[in-house]
This record gives sequence, structure tokens and C-alpha cells, in this order.
Amino acid sequence: MGSAGATVEVGSRSPAHRLRLDVVNLAWPVVVEQLLATSVGIADVAIAGRLGPSSLAGAGVGLQILSIAINGLGAFAIGTTVAVAQAVGARRPAMAGNAMRQGVSLGILCSVAVALPALLFTGSLIAFGGGTGEVAIAGEQFLNVAVLGIVPLTVQLAIGGAMRGAGDSRTPMIAGALVNAVNIAAAYALAFGAWGAPNLGIAGTAWGANIARIVGLVFLFAVLFRKAAPAGIRLGRLAPSGTTGWLPDLSMARMFVRLSLPPVIEQVSSALMLLLFGRILLALGPLVFAGWRITFSTGSVTWLPAIGLATATTALVGQAVGAKDHDRVGEITKFSLVLGFTWMVASAIMVASFAPTVASFFTTDQALIAIAAGGLYGLVPWLPVFAVNQMIWGALRGTGDTRFQMWVGIATTWCIALPTSWCFSTYFGWGLMGGVGGFLAGLLVSGGCAVWRYRQRRWTTQSGLPVLGVEGFVSAH
Repeated sequence: MGSAGATVEVGSRSPAHRLRLDVVNLAWPVVVEQLLATSVGIADVAIAGRLGPSSLAGAGVGLQILSIAINGLGAFAIGTTVAVAQAVGARRPAMAGNAMRQGVSLGILCSVAVALPALLFTGSLIAFGGGTGEVAIAGEQFLNVAVLGIVPLTVQLAIGGAMRGAGDSRTPMIAGALVNAVNIAAAYALAFGAWGAPNLGIAGTAWGANIARIVGLVFLFAVLFRKAAPAGIRLGRLAPSGTTGWLPDLSMARMFVRLSLPPVIEQVSSALMLLLFGRILLALGPLVFAGWRITFSTGSVTWLPAIGLATATTALVGQAVGAKDHDRVGEITKFSLVLGFTWMVASAIMVASFAPTVASFFTTDQALIAIAAGGLYGLVPWLPVFAVNQMIWGALRGTGDTRFQMWVGIATTWCIALPTSWCFSTYFGWGLMGGVGGFLAGLLVSGGCAVWRYRQRRWTTQSGLPVLGVEGFVSAH
């Protein structure tokens, strides 16, 4: 479980070859972790699908509501990743440790502040998501339990982000494998009453996820107390800055807000858009919405690895900026672009070739299979464009440039992607395939803005550490 991003002993290999090894060594565990996280979602959808279309649609509405909180809190972990990465690149381990602790503490406060109101108003939230009748009943049963998992998930994301920022992406991957195994077993047992467990129906899938997240969190904390953990973020007696730093620090809180708030706003905006998109599909019928859940879960297999590679790019670029190695920023970004684009092209070909077969994994309803396959066909044209977006925006996040991405994300999501999807799905009557395909327009504009911003190379004109250049914090800790 040692640092995956540590210097690789490669003898006489060229700097370019060493850089590619660094990218691959940090990226592949993140990609595997993303695939494992996807398989958790796929397993839950497959289990819910066998409980009936109403259960599948209800859990889908609940997940869309939950994703608003998860996406926002997950984006908060970006601050932990970049802060730790730049401190590691600048060779300041004590600062890296304090950044991780602040990320965990602030994450707990924010997640509790989100979970408590959500728990009190689950019925209203499901109604807001468009759930009615049996769909609403199933959605409320699911969400009442799923909300309880927000806090452990947020802390797990913060610790995983700190580990990746310090160069260790393998430990979060192992935690992901553990979470995956526990979730599948627990969700299946609790949904169907298998192996002597209580039969909780759709709520059982949410309980399975919560149990798995707690297990994963305990594992990550246990690793941080070992010598194998990256030096800067160890806990206990091995910590470079002692055992203090858990109480929220105002200067670090400002830094996290400055760095994380733009991606939080962008991710919440995107999740709200998907919620409204779900309502548009619900208006076309429960089968269309259920087909969207299958499409989204399957599509995650294609795009989450790209997101994982972008996450690794963010960490490596952050380390390069911290070390003031500006040429390395460009080399990392270019190599990540090649990997991400190649993966997405291959994924698009696979989706186009096997869409009905993949859809049949989730349900035996032939009408639902046909609708879900249409949604998968709608994914095909925009997957390579999505890769370009992820890699370049990921690099810009590593430099600390997050505000511009927020404004572009909000504008393209609400002014281009959603209206186009509505026109294609409802006005032109192209259903799920048209709705999913309509996202391409927003991705094209977002990608163009990302390329323009990246070519400005603003990080080369910044003095000090773009994120951690707060001398008061350094001297105070």
C-alpha cells in the first residue's frame, strides 16, 4: 500500500518515459477504483431491477436526489487533493498533513449539515424529483436509508483525495474493492432476505451501500496509522505535524472554500440538471426513466475511468505546479489526453456494438431493453468529446484554476445541454436516445472553452504556491 506516485526507479529511461510511468502508476488504481465504484452502482441497479420497474424507478429518483449532495460533497474533496498535492510537490509534509485533516474535519461538518435536513424532508424531495404513486413510495423508502451514508462517504472521499494528492492511489483502490464486495453481498442479502438476513426490499440496497461505506472508511483510517502511508498524511505518532490540526482552521477553511466552492457549485448544478432531465423522462413514462437508469449505470463503465484518469491528472499537475515544473504540466496533460481519448473511442465502439445485450443484463422486459439500448446509442457520439473535457479540466484543477470551469459548466449545462436534450427527447419525439444524445452540444462548447483556457497557461505567471501560498498558515502550524 505504499505510495504509488513515488519516484520510480527506472535506471536510464528517458524523462518522458518516466513521466508516462508516473501517470500510469497513479492513474490505473484510480481507474480501477472508479470501475469498482461503478460496479457497485450496476449491482444495485440490477438488484433493484429484479424488484420490479417501480422499485428501479423509485431508487433512481432517490439516487438523483442523493447525487446532488454527493456530487457537491465529492467536489469538496478536490480541495483536499490539490492542497495535499501542491504541498507534497513543494516538499512541505507538515502542510500536507494539516490539509488532509482540515479536509476531513470540514467534510464532516458539511456532510452533517446536508444529511440532517435531507433526512427530515425525504418525502418532499422525492416529490420534487417527480416521483408519484408506487415510484414515490419506493423512492422514499430508499432515500430514508441512503441519506445516512452521506457522512461516511464524504470522509472516505476526503481521505482518498488526500492519498491521491500524496501520490498513493492504490490504497483508495483497495478500499474500493473492499466496499464493492461488501456492498454487493449486503445489498443482495438485505434486498431479498438471503442467508438469514431480513427482507428489506429496495431499502436493503441502501443499507448495503451504507454498511460498505463504513467498512471502507475504517480501512482507510487504519492505513493512515501505518508506516506504509505517505509520510505527509500519516496519523498518530508517525504524523509529521503531531496529532493536532483536527479543529477547523479559518485560514485553511478559506482556502478550501476558494478552491472547492467552484467545483461544488458546478457539480450541484449538474446534478440539479440531471434531476430535471429525469423529470422530463418521467413525463414520457416510467419505462423511459427506468431505461435512463440502465443507460446511466452502463455508461458509467465508460466515463468513470476517464474521470479517474482526470483525477490522477489533477494530482500530478498539482505536484508539478508545487515544484514549479511548468513543462511537466503540459507533458502530463498531453499524455492523459491520449490515454483518455483512446479509452473513450474504444468504449464508444463497444457500446454501439453490444447495446441491447448490455441492457438485457439489467432486466428481462423487452420494451425496457429496447428503450435502454436506444439510450446507450445516444451515448456513442459524445464519449470521445467527454474525454477531452475531463483531461483538460482535470489539469486546470491541478493548477488551482476552478472558478472558470464553474461558470462554463453552469452555462453549458443549463443554456445548451438541457434545452437540446428536451428538444430531442420531447419536442422531436426521439425519446431517451434523443435526450441522451442532446448532451453532445454542451460538451462541445465546454471542451472548446477548456482548450482556450488551458492555452493561456495562467499557472506559469503565478508566484508561490497557487493554493497554499498562505505564509500565515505555514508559520502557525
